[in-house]
Amino acid sequence: MNNNFYEKLLTIWERLNSELDIDFVLTNAMSLLEEEIGAERSSIWEIDSDKNEIFFRILSGDESEKLKEIRLKMGEGVVGHTISEKKVIIINNVKQSPYWSKKVDSVSHFETKSILSVPLEYKGEVIGAIQLINKIKGDGFSKEDSEKVKMIAIPISTALVNAKMYNELKNIFFETSLALADAIEKRDYYTAGHTRRVMKYSVMIGERLGFSKEQLYWLSLSAILHDIGKIGIPDAILNKQAPLDSAEREIMKKHPVLGYEIVKKVEGLRKALDGILYHHETEDGSGYPEGLKNGEIPLFAKIISVCDTFDAMTTDRPYRKALSYQKAIEEIDKYSGKQFDPRVVEVFKTIINEKVMRELNEG
Repeated sequence: MNNNFYEKLLTIWERLNSELDIDFVLTNAMSLLEEEIGAERSSIWEIDSDKNEIFFRILSGDESEKLKEIRLKMGEGVVGHTISEKKVIIINNVKQSPYWSKKVDSVSHFETKSILSVPLEYKGEVIGAIQLINKIKGDGFSKEDSEKVKMIAIPISTALVNAKMYNELKNIFFETSLALADAIEKRDYYTAGHTRRVMKYSVMIGERLGFSKEQLYWLSLSAILHDIGKIGIPDAILNKQAPLDSAEREIMKKHPVLGYEIVKKVEGLRKALDGILYHHETEDGSGYPEGLKNGEIPLFAKIISVCDTFDAMTTDRPYRKALSYQKAIEEIDKYSGKQFDPRVVEVFKTIINEKVMRELNEG
């Protein structure tokens, strides 16, 4: 084993232990194995215990996207036997193997000739498998090759389990936050569905701005919780059938800070705080609660601000009718650079114009 491989392996161990969004690290790990062992393709399979199936978590090659839809039954194919029998399988001529399944090749039109398949284990339980496909040089995959794969299988197994637990925790946070936001909205008939629409619009902007999956998650959670502070606003103000007077507006302005104070107590939600506290700040510094300006306002807050305002304008209120999408966009554009971030406004205008055109074409 060359020193360069060992050094890269240690780096991957460290990154797998420190990162929760691990797919990029896993892809690098498999590239390292392909290079070191000399294989044409590589993949990581995981188990779906609920459906008793196995599926690709990571795979290399131009065909990777369409192959991600493939699922095998437990025990099916070489990988299925690796998992069910909990053992390394080396096959240097797949046509002579009773285990080999043609399902993957029939979709990818790639020719599998040889396979090295190593189980991924965590605390004695098999959770998936690593596969290397088609040894490039020599007489085929060897026991030495499998030992190298086993070395990287240990941190990969741990990382997969940790990532699964992390995702389950994130889902709990998400669903709980959504339920809480829905409960608050039930206090005010006119805001029904507001939170979900703001979340949807915010995520659409985030996608156009190139946010990662992790960033989109926290943006969506921040959008869900942006009005959570209204739990501390009296019903008489929330449900008033006329515009608020100056004293009532001052009370309503407290909701970002109230929301911040509630959510900051939950350690696992702290990345959502910026959008909650600052979504009423404006580019010219006239917003609240801190009067931040332009570059001082976090991006999550800038995005939520546009979406929150747009949804408020395009839904009925007790004292006014909803504006059309076109009128609302014109109003937002009018205050671009004063109240709203110009870049966010331009992205949002594109999204809404596409939505309007799509609805016109549909009907």
